[in-house]
Amino acid sequence: MTRPHALLMAGVLLVFYLDGFVLGAPVALLLVWALLGVVVLVGFLRHGGHGPAGRVQWPAVALAALAALGVLALTRGASASVVLATALVGVAGGALEAAGRSRHRWQGVAAPVYCGAFAGMTSQLVLGHPAWVVLAGGLAGLVLSVLSDSWSGIGGKLGTTAFLGVVGVMGLAVAAGAMGSGASLHPFTAVERSLVLILSLLSPLVTHALSYRLGLGVVLGSALPSMLLAILLGALPAALQLEPVPLSDAWLGASFVGMTAPEQLAPRPVPLLLAMGLLFALLSFSFAPRLAGIGGDLGVTAAVSVFAVLGARVLVRDRR
Repeated sequence: MTRPHALLMAGVLLVFYLDGFVLGAPVALLLVWALLGVVVLVGFLRHGGHGPAGRVQWPAVALAALAALGVLALTRGASASVVLATALVGVAGGALEAAGRSRHRWQGVAAPVYCGAFAGMTSQLVLGHPAWVVLAGGLAGLVLSVLSDSWSGIGGKLGTTAFLGVVGVMGLAVAAGAMGSGASLHPFTAVERSLVLILSLLSPLVTHALSYRLGLGVVLGSALPSMLLAILLGALPAALQLEPVPLSDAWLGASFVGMTAPEQLAPRPVPLLLAMGLLFALLSFSFAPRLAGIGGDLGVTAAVSVFAVLGARVLVRDRR
């Protein structure tokens, strides 16, 4: 029997995929997107792993809402970059969980904090009033607790959950007449495309090594390097004529690919991580939604990349 929350997450991926890549695409690319969509579906069916729905954990709801508020305070209040603010909040959640690990305290804190932070990345041009974004963070935390046994070890789960929370609140904002027109997408230069490609290949490897080999956990493994890179790129001199925003976004988004668990990538994780990072970069270049600036879109892009590569591996093995 198909579980309702499995259909919900499949619907989220479908809406994101259609809006971000298929609608408005040139006719020549429609077949490519259709074939890739089939591969993503195979990966989702084989590796989604939807267990029974969990109970709503109200502490997780509160933590996610507070994390979204923290990102808003840093971006809209302190003028920090979105990536830096999100990574800072993620590092705080991951460090708190790591500090309490020996005493068995604060376990399970990092995931809702990081998930809520992704909701907080929503552009002011999409949801202008902070209350809407905080509500989206709380809704993301609620969904995350329900999905506690779903998508085990799949990179991009937290971002996809945040995306679902934001989209849900956007429906309320539309009904209240408080919906924005959406943010504009950054046009990549040739140099930026090359750098984004390099970062998208490197980030999953670094994140995976920190998360699993060094035992930092997936949140710290993703957030800590993203924070350091955002600080570094923010200090780049203007003479380099590079925009730090797409480069920081690329590293952060590709790091979600690296959060994928070793058991999903066995027996050869490195080639799969590189393939996922490459696909993430290509999808980022092709991303053209009707409404940009929704928090969690990087995570859904990472999840699509993960499911696509895992689905391709399934098809190759079945053919053999």
